[in-house]
Amino acid sequence: MKDFCIQIVAVIASFFILTACSETDSPDLPDPMQQWSATAKGNGEVIGAYPDLYSNYWEYTYNISANDDRVLRFSGEFPHCRYFSFSIYNDETGSAIGGIDDLSIAPDEGSVNPFQVSTSQSGFFTMYVVPEKLSADFIRKFSPKNICVVKDDVRKVSIVVRQYLGTDASGVESDEYGGVSLPLITALNPVNGEAMPLPDHILSNVYKATSDVYILKSDELREMPFFLATPGRYYPNNSTDYLYARTRLRGDSVLTFSFIPAPIPQKPEMYPEAAARYWSVCLGSAGDTRSYYSLCDRNANWKEGEKAEFVVCLKTNPRLTEVSAKVERDIKDGRNVNLFVWDCDKLNIDGKPLGEYITFMYRNILPNPAWPHSISNMVPTEYYDGIHEPIETVVNPQKQIAHIALGDYGPFGIKMSAENYLTSDLE
Repeated sequence: MKDFCIQIVAVIASFFILTACSETDSPDLPDPMQQWSATAKGNGEVIGAYPDLYSNYWEYTYNISANDDRVLRFSGEFPHCRYFSFSIYNDETGSAIGGIDDLSIAPDEGSVNPFQVSTSQSGFFTMYVVPEKLSADFIRKFSPKNICVVKDDVRKVSIVVRQYLGTDASGVESDEYGGVSLPLITALNPVNGEAMPLPDHILSNVYKATSDVYILKSDELREMPFFLATPGRYYPNNSTDYLYARTRLRGDSVLTFSFIPAPIPQKPEMYPEAAARYWSVCLGSAGDTRSYYSLCDRNANWKEGEKAEFVVCLKTNPRLTEVSAKVERDIKDGRNVNLFVWDCDKLNIDGKPLGEYITFMYRNILPNPAWPHSISNMVPTEYYDGIHEPIETVVNPQKQIAHIALGDYGPFGIKMSAENYLTSDLE
């Protein structure tokens, strides 16, 4: 009798797992777009902790400690985008506690993962979030392909879906959802696979996430080195490494920084061995930790294997017209130059000006440590702790300062007068 019951459970499990890709079409199921939060746009100038401007986020947050008798299932279609992932966070601390990126998501039976192979076919997946105390039995009975286990000491969980550079199914850029619906969320009884009530979607702390705001003595220095960021406490993307820097840009000063960006794969078959999936440079205000300007590999002026220069000038700079004209001439001459015009007087949503203190993020998604110039091989440098600045905590510059650790592949900034910039040439 016991063996018969086990067989019945296995049949139920197979039914639930293998039918996940078609259940979103059922008229009896809720609209998944209503289960998730509204889109948190990277370019919305609302989210703190320096988000990427080319990303969109959606969260579903619930009290797992009050719902530790059930498993959550996420059933959906792979979106059309550069990068897609699930990230799991302890919502009380903002720390990452799990997740799965697009390349690692096993497709449903008979389906395909378009991030593993170039295809025009639609692909479907099923992912599970399981309390630790239920995980052993659930895995034994159901053999789920994609599972994220949450430790029993976590009380509040936030599941975040990320998409970068979404398109619609035909490849048209800037589709908010990547041309598909968001995944359907259902709750399951871990013993028999039957439906259970879905936990209430509660308010996430992600909307309050921000980094500490502070002023550094090094902001006034002429040189601006880049450091590898420590693993974040503010809902970080576990698939991403960040080089960060900051400075204060005054009056008629011009900042330039240059480096050779990571080469980017052109089709999914190249993803596993790629140096990185994506790169971007984002500029944010150190006064509110929001991002305001950005360029990524898709729209920056750069060529693989060549240095790209990024020029930053205040909108109030009296020689801005001349600086812009020089950048245009350099581009016409075939040079890889990009201009950011920072509006320090622009008001943020709090009604405060962005100011002159600027934070820079050079972001690599899925950096490959096997690539000789990977930023993932650097050693993180601690943020300001109230006493020591990042430059003061460097004990191994060969691993901690980007342009020393990576050579031409590591960014490095210099501030100069507009006059000196206008009479200078790229290397």
